[in-house]
Amino acid sequence: MENKKFDITSTVLEKGIDTAKSFLDKLIMPAIEETGLLLKDQVTMWKFKNQVRMLNKAKLHCEKNKISPKTISLKLLCPLLDYSGLEEDEVLHDKWAILLSNMVDSEQNIENHVFPYILSQLSSNEFLVLEKVYDEKIARVAMLTKELSEFKESRSQIEKELEKKLETIDIQIQQIKEITKNHFNDEIWELQKERRKIEGQQSSIKYKESGLNYQIRKPETIPYDSLKEFELSNVIRLGLVKEEKEFYANSQTLEIPNDREYDRSYINVDLDIHVESNTDNILTELGELFINACKDKQHKNSL
Repeated sequence: MENKKFDITSTVLEKGIDTAKSFLDKLIMPAIEETGLLLKDQVTMWKFKNQVRMLNKAKLHCEKNKISPKTISLKLLCPLLDYSGLEEDEVLHDKWAILLSNMVDSEQNIENHVFPYILSQLSSNEFLVLEKVYDEKIARVAMLTKELSEFKESRSQIEKELEKKLETIDIQIQQIKEITKNHFNDEIWELQKERRKIEGQQSSIKYKESGLNYQIRKPETIPYDSLKEFELSNVIRLGLVKEEKEFYANSQTLEIPNDREYDRSYINVDLDIHVESNTDNILTELGELFINACKDKQHKNSL
């Protein structure tokens, strides 16, 4: 059998490397000549430059927000630096810097080891959609909390005023009845109508506080079509969003014949119930904590 020889001359190797560089140059930016991703030390240098840029951004965030950095564990810092070193999206690169600045802030005490992994798994669109949903919830909760506080302060006075109005109406009705000798009167009808309206206001007051508390606790829904199907699957996989189904049955009117041919004392009914459901995708508690950890401290205070 003829012996086969492998050409391992430098010319052949250089040609192979050039071919690989040319192909890889089409796949990534910046160009291979700048990053040298085929060589381990140059890969490390590219990541290092990205990490340094992120650290400088984090330092600026700390200075802007008057954060005195605390020491954090390597178990938390190393994954964050490693993941952020590969980040090419500028929006997410800023989020890495903000996340680090918040994690070293002793006032916030954010030490969740899963946050760096979660951020590394998101696209900028996925993050921005979740961030918008989070901001809308914060604004809604702030508005409802203010309304609840004002209601609690004024509730007693409102109830007294409504009770006084009812007493006045009752006196007016009684006076008219005495004059008309209990005959039907349009004025009495109008007063009774006004009385029912006030009683309705009294009833609504009883449930307003619980209703506001329910709205405050209610999770925020992800707008339909704001995320593509694969993006939605990703954020659900990460635990940032979950599906919530609400089931309901349509009621139907049944006509039941009373068959006395066999002198039955009961009636058999075949009942067909149609059950439907609505599915909402909501931001989870983990999702809220994660987005909050990636928001600039100054922006948090302005909400």
